[in-house]
Amino acid sequence: MFWAAAIKQAAYDQETISMLSSVLERAVAALPLKQRTDERKARLASGILGAAARGERDPIRLYAIALGVGPWEPTIGGTPPTSPPVWHRP
Repeated sequence: MFWAAAIKQAAYDQETISMLSSVLERAVAALPLKQRTDERKARLASGILGAAARGERDPIRLYAIALGVGPWEPTIGGTPPTSPPVWHRP
């Protein structure tokens, strides 16, 4: 899976990895069932890992960044998703 491969490339301590994984799980759970595709999960993971790589460690901010459908993070790995982002308003 994209997430496992990308997170192993970075140098995060076990506590940070656990927090990032939890943020991703919560972000995926917040999506409607039809939107829980591998592509969408990769987009969420990309946003979380990109923000973490820039130093963000606040789980609430990481969650918001992920669900905000920010830009694809090509430096993390993989090719960009083929579908346009889906915007959600709370």
